[in-house]
Amino acid sequence: MSGDIGYGRPGPEGSPKRARSLKRARVGWPPALRELKELLYEVYLAAGAPSLDEITGDIARDNTLKGSPSRDTIRHVITHGERSGQQADVVSVATVLARRAVWDAPDLVGRVRGLWVQAGLARGAGRTISELRGDVRLVLDGGLGIHPAPDTGGASERFGILPAYVPRDIDARLKTVVDAAVAGHSGIAVLVGGSSTGKTRALWEAVGGLPEGWRVWHPLTPTAPDAALAALPEVAPKTVVWLNEAQHYLDPEPLGESVAAGLRELSNDPLRAPVLVLGTLWPGHWDTLTTRTTIDRHAGARALLCGHKIDVPDAFTPADLAALNSIANADSRLTQAAQHAEGGQITQYLAGVPYLMDRYSAARGATRALIHAAMDARRMGASLHIPLDWLADAVPGYLTDAEYRDLDDDWLTKALAYATTPCNGIPGILTPAPTRGPRNQRARRRPAASATHIERLVPKPQGPRYLLADYLDQHGRHHRADTIPPIDFWKAAAQHAHPNDLTELGHAAWARGLYRDAAQLHKNAITHGYTYVAAPLVDHLFLVHPTDPRPAQWAAANVVPVASYAVERLVHALRESGAHEQATELAERAAAHTTELAEQAVTRTTNVTPEEAARMAEQWDAMMARDPHVAYERAIAELEDALRDAGAHEQVTALAEWDAAHTTAAKSLAAACLMIMLREDGAHDQVTALAEWAAAHTALDHPYAVARLLDALREVGAHEQVTALLARDPATHTALDNPEEVAWLLISLREDGAHEQVTALAEKAAAHTALDEPEAVALLLNGLREVGAHEQVTALLARDPATHAALDHPYAVARLLDALREAGAHEQVTKLLARDPATHTSLDNVLYGGVHMLVNALREAGAHEQVTALAKRLPARGQFHAFMALDGNREQFRFGREPDGSAAPSWTWDDMD
Repeated sequence: MSGDIGYGRPGPEGSPKRARSLKRARVGWPPALRELKELLYEVYLAAGAPSLDEITGDIARDNTLKGSPSRDTIRHVITHGERSGQQADVVSVATVLARRAVWDAPDLVGRVRGLWVQAGLARGAGRTISELRGDVRLVLDGGLGIHPAPDTGGASERFGILPAYVPRDIDARLKTVVDAAVAGHSGIAVLVGGSSTGKTRALWEAVGGLPEGWRVWHPLTPTAPDAALAALPEVAPKTVVWLNEAQHYLDPEPLGESVAAGLRELSNDPLRAPVLVLGTLWPGHWDTLTTRTTIDRHAGARALLCGHKIDVPDAFTPADLAALNSIANADSRLTQAAQHAEGGQITQYLAGVPYLMDRYSAARGATRALIHAAMDARRMGASLHIPLDWLADAVPGYLTDAEYRDLDDDWLTKALAYATTPCNGIPGILTPAPTRGPRNQRARRRPAASATHIERLVPKPQGPRYLLADYLDQHGRHHRADTIPPIDFWKAAAQHAHPNDLTELGHAAWARGLYRDAAQLHKNAITHGYTYVAAPLVDHLFLVHPTDPRPAQWAAANVVPVASYAVERLVHALRESGAHEQATELAERAAAHTTELAEQAVTRTTNVTPEEAARMAEQWDAMMARDPHVAYERAIAELEDALRDAGAHEQVTALAEWDAAHTTAAKSLAAACLMIMLREDGAHDQVTALAEWAAAHTALDHPYAVARLLDALREVGAHEQVTALLARDPATHTALDNPEEVAWLLISLREDGAHEQVTALAEKAAAHTALDEPEAVALLLNGLREVGAHEQVTALLARDPATHAALDHPYAVARLLDALREAGAHEQVTKLLARDPATHTSLDNVLYGGVHMLVNALREAGAHEQVTALAKRLPARGQFHAFMALDGNREQFRFGREPDGSAAPSWTWDDMD
């Protein structure tokens, strides 16, 4: 039969009853298959959604088509999420649909063939688990990142490169996540611990036993975040996303937040499940990525990580050591570790830490300077691979005059030879970074006209680069924390640092008062296309030189207007600095180059749709399971606001009825919050039902939740329920784990006139509450004073909180100092000051307000010497803004500070390269 006969839609008289349209295929991976299915469904709809019988008939009437699919096969081709087995069948379906839709059939067939082949060739990102199991070298340093153990007595030959593994408590928790993934559920786990504590080996032991078909993807080149973003769409189900040292993926601006968003989307996509996102972090990096700050740089990373932390101890427990001893006789490496490791630090010993520390301690002159330059580069924000040119040019700044005079012509060769020397299979202090590209991976063609902004930012290859041993990296962060790198370090950084690192290095310089170096680094970053740093550059230079318009003019002229958020920030900074003409011009350029700004503005000003509100309501169970306490209260408030803003009144009522029916002890906070919202919405029956349930059934061991519930009951006028809840005697049953929450409950009980319970709870709290959290103790002390529990105040002070309080957080120490002083506890104030909080409080990852509060508290307590001592610590710890707030500093250090602590001489925009 001719292929030209019988096509087109049949007339109404001959038409059979129209069947229901086929459903759209849901495809998670691979991208080519998703595109193929979308294309087929698009032409299916354009063809008028013909029935299976009509499509079958069209194919049967065309004897030029090689495929002859059945009705079930046609349904599979269009609606199923899997790739069809025969290309000819897919081509036949595409051909007849194109003719019905009056599309260019040959063009569509060409596209379909190409996508079908691409989908069949897709293998997913990463290596198969069997590849990794078959070659242990792939999991060591340079691969997945496991440190090899020293080769003692030829043990590597007899027992393998990796010694036998001793399971610990962390392995059971990790196994739960991995087992769930094997069962089909995506999961995330992040091991948090110090260097060489066994984090990476534990991850490998957990995934090494995965079934065949699983893959492990470790994105590395050209940079960690670039590699992750480029290949995220290629991640197949049954893939482990391996984020060893996850800060390299999640911390860099602006890509880190994009990586976090992509990983959250991947882990929450049921069509791509199961995937496992596994990472490692040092505690300091965990704090950086999960602590909310004034400028919330890591909101996405925090959302990705929180709730998935597994703490890794620094040392083996007695039970771990017993397990080690039971197997150590067979492997001399384990025997040696069991005999010689100090304080149970078995993994550190096996990672060669004693050898590394001995080599570091023995280094002198230019060799030690080279190592210190590498340590400083890492702690100031450099990525793993540090350019040798940077280290070499920085070294003179670390030397004494005598050491500098004694340098010979081959000092660098000698220093490198010492620092890179391995021993017993352990890499040296510095390790040459691999210069070869990835193997068995196809390069993507990137035409200049269509290349993305990020792709154009990929820098040209640099000279030799080196990795610092991570234990020495951690050692440097701790022991050199009060040292600011010398001028030569910053000059060399501006010239040789990797472009991806310039922004972080500039932030580090500015935070330490090195204004001129910060400006140079940020200017260089902008010249490499990093638009988002332009706003900080303009803000900073306006602060130093408020009458000089040239920095603003230069920034506006040199940014690439492709990143909407960065452009918005820069436009704002330009206007703040008075550069209105440049702000207008930049906004116009941005509008001409991209519609992203307009789209985001619309998104920000458009309310949530009712459909989105309904979808949020469907996610209610998942949110509750993740965060049933304080964050749950925030979640319910945000959900309720979104529903109401969308006009989704039916969803509000349904949600209220659902929660009233299903509230449990874990939802006390949400019940309190929801009651007030229900009353505002006029849902009085639900208010009463929820109040009665909460008063009768809420758990009493969470003082803050009970306090909020009492407050809410009082606010909605549920006086009978207040009486019912008080009759259950929360003062007797509440926990004392959190003194701050106990203070909340004391105040709530007093508001309800439950004076006997106030006294009982005050006595119990004063006698038994833990004293190691200074802010919590301060709030309890203030709460006791507020409710008039003076005898209990005396009892609490008699337990000597000043001696037991932790000094880690300046804000918390300040609160305790103020509370003790206001309570007239002068002896306690003296004891707390004698512990020298100015010297011992942590200044890492703290907000300016906390430092400022501690300075004021020390002044109020008359500890002026400690104020001076604290001030000296601030610049090196990246708290120069707090240093500038002290008397006289703003004028003296108008142009910033030099690394030696002196005021920087005057400099201008003309001094920038």
